[in-house]
Amino acid sequence: MPLQYLLPAMVAFVFVILADYAGALRALNVYFYPDQNGVFLSDDSDPRATGRCD
Repeated sequence: MPLQYLLPAMVAFVFVILADYAGALRALNVYFYPDQNGVFLSDDSDPRATGRCD
């Protein structure tokens, strides 16, 4: 009986911990290498197309 609640909770906990670990690694990578171009940090949009001309 407790196993039916404990097993999904453990799987969800492991999933959240792994996602948190991956996010922490990504944050440290951005912190220590701020000039590195990354997939999530690149802004390839044309500012004239979006109306954000500075």
